[in-house]
Amino acid sequence: MFRKFPHAVIVCFFLVLGNAVAGEWQTLEKCRLAPDQYMDGDSFHVLHEGKNHIFRLYFVDCPETDTSFPKRIADQMEDFGLAKDTAVVAAGEKAKEFSKKFLAGQFTVLTKWEDARGNSRQPRNYAVILVGKKNLSEELVRSGWARAFGMPADYPDASRAKSFKDGLRRLQANAIRQKVGAFAGTSRVLAPTETAVPEREYVDYESEIGGQILQDGLNGLSIDFN
Repeated sequence: MFRKFPHAVIVCFFLVLGNAVAGEWQTLEKCRLAPDQYMDGDSFHVLHEGKNHIFRLYFVDCPETDTSFPKRIADQMEDFGLAKDTAVVAAGEKAKEFSKKFLAGQFTVLTKWEDARGNSRQPRNYAVILVGKKNLSEELVRSGWARAFGMPADYPDASRAKSFKDGLRRLQANAIRQKVGAFAGTSRVLAPTETAVPEREYVDYESEIGGQILQDGLNGLSIDFN
């Protein structure tokens, strides 16, 4: 008899699996974007030594490029101070173009192969991406095309990880005040004393999406637990 697994169990499965395979930082040099494949502002197909990988940025979240996930869209509308979901999607397209231009040449990927789940059945892993000494996550937030809200990591190392995240929160505050990028039409206002946006507990939307994919797959199976 087929048993439908509770959503919470599936989410936990993905979290445990992701943590189990995550290890030490590895550096992939001379990477390039894979041509003519799906990407958005914070997730990309990357070619390295003949292999195609999908990477999702640590630390940040760009506006969505479609309305497939209403909970995330609603959260982004609040964070970016946008009144309509169409404004989020329009900003998402511009964030994608920013990242595509930023990654037009060769770049370096730092990854621990931590599972980033997502809505693709191809494996996707979290990463930090550098072009020279410039960090894509920092540049996206600085330009207003991402918010300082994403999967954390011990980058550049465990002792400096909090400082790095605090720096992203300050960059987002500057983007809001300067009304750049997705904040060009924002309704969000910061108090003069706010030098950084408030730190928020990360909600792992990627687990929810990945859990749904696993559930969809299980729905097609007949498993006898007796």
